[in-house]
Amino acid sequence: MNIVFTHLALGQKQVQYKNFNQNDFEKNVVFNNIYNIWENNRSNWFSVSEDSAKTSYFVDSRKYKGIINYGITFRSKTFRNFSFVEHLSMCFLKIEISKCNYNPKDSIAEIEGFVSGNGDWGNNTFIKTKKIRSYVDIFLGEKRDTIRVCYLGKTINKDSVQVKLGNKEANEFTVLDTFPAFYFKNHQYYKTNLAEKQPFKIKGKVSKNTLLAFGSFATYSAIFDVGSMIFDPEKNKRKKIIQRENFDCVPLISNNKLIADIEKEKTQKEEINYYNYTKSAENYILTRQFGKAKEEYNLLAQKYPTLFARDIHNAIRCAILSRDFKTAFWWGEKLALKGVELPYFNAKIFNGIRKNPEWKNFSIKYDSICKNAQGKWNLNLKNELTNLLNEDQADYGLENRKSPKILYETTERVTGKLIDLIKKEGYPSEERIGSLVVKDTVLISFSDFNILVVHALQQKPDNLPALNELLDKSNNALEYDGKRQVNNITGGGSCFRIYKGNLYSLKSCGRNELELKKIIFKFNNPNAFIMENGNFVIEAHDSRNPKEVDDYYKQRYNLIMKLTDDWEFYEK
Repeated sequence: MNIVFTHLALGQKQVQYKNFNQNDFEKNVVFNNIYNIWENNRSNWFSVSEDSAKTSYFVDSRKYKGIINYGITFRSKTFRNFSFVEHLSMCFLKIEISKCNYNPKDSIAEIEGFVSGNGDWGNNTFIKTKKIRSYVDIFLGEKRDTIRVCYLGKTINKDSVQVKLGNKEANEFTVLDTFPAFYFKNHQYYKTNLAEKQPFKIKGKVSKNTLLAFGSFATYSAIFDVGSMIFDPEKNKRKKIIQRENFDCVPLISNNKLIADIEKEKTQKEEINYYNYTKSAENYILTRQFGKAKEEYNLLAQKYPTLFARDIHNAIRCAILSRDFKTAFWWGEKLALKGVELPYFNAKIFNGIRKNPEWKNFSIKYDSICKNAQGKWNLNLKNELTNLLNEDQADYGLENRKSPKILYETTERVTGKLIDLIKKEGYPSEERIGSLVVKDTVLISFSDFNILVVHALQQKPDNLPALNELLDKSNNALEYDGKRQVNNITGGGSCFRIYKGNLYSLKSCGRNELELKKIIFKFNNPNAFIMENGNFVIEAHDSRNPKEVDDYYKQRYNLIMKLTDDWEFYEK
């Protein structure tokens, strides 16, 4: 802090102006990463207030849980597929003070500097929208504490989607939560664009309770205790300054789930189960550490007598790529128990093992085990599933797809029959009906009847809870691979898009390195491993306004890398 003596004419006494710099302001930062502004049009991220106030509020919404987590449910009125997905991120402001003069004679402070922020993202994402210009609101004054209500808001078209909280109809003014807040009364105000290094200038009378606050849409507010800085300089003199090096926005909610909960789940000590081994093995496969992946699959086999075919499929490949043919033959016999016939081994990766001296004995034994497994299949269960699949596809087929209402009725009817069938015959596991193989050598990780489950999850018929209960029991018994089934075929909640062969990441999701590796591996998987490839959407490129789509991607997504030049192939 510097004191400047200014000589005034006409015999007046010297006025001791006080000057403050960047360091002084940083020592007097308060409420760091706590508040965000709800603007004077009464809106927060997604909703408006029910009152008529035209005041901007700084709101501590750290306890916001996400719309779905408050118990809000959505259901299509038109029988079309609908899923509600929420992402939320918060950004940061960078404040640079270039000048601050305080005149003790009239208690006027004049503050100038620059404010920088990320105007590209940070808001709740419901649907694609054009980029909206954002601003930074700057206040100099004393705060007044209050409470603000968070409403549901106009998040969807209620003409086509039913919205409920519990058993009651919800509307835009349905209360989700209340948060501590404050506003400024008798304040000075300045407004500038949210962009890179925008100048600001604000001047006003200050007191020991004066704050300087910067707020912008979906951004943590920067707040400084100007009163203490000027009138009580010893208060924060020894306060340690924490320099922020990374001003990237941070995700708070991803796919309706709090990031804090996701991180908490990661740190909690989990009981070792089937999927711990497969996850570890697949992570090793991602980095081409096939020997370590083989060992994980060996541990899995020691713990669990019955394994899913996809894991046996991967384990055989890891053994071969580790040049451990003895283990590869051992895993092969396990695949025979699934009724997978010997031509499966005509795939290119098995060229070496077919030349091994043990191949002849292995093939004879394999064929015997396979035939024995097929003889134990529940043929009635297989036939009934085929009938249900035909009934489903009669209305869902691309050439004769029926109306949304008929599709809903079909799914409700077929789901009811599937429930009765599972209750009578048991879940159609790989041991009961075999594994699905196409073109002799290509193992499919989920049976073709899985589309019945997918349609039930999409349409949400009234009997879905009964089906889910059966699936949960089968999942716990390791008959149904519910954790890895491809039920999210629409890419709902995905942070990643593949467009024109390029991989993009939605800026409001941050960057997930493991998820990226999984997606990239899909496009470079010469050994045909069956992997969890991450959640992504392949975006069609046949827009009537390609420039608008390209601009949209530049604004809302980060370009990660080019995956392929043959991008038209992946969109067919």
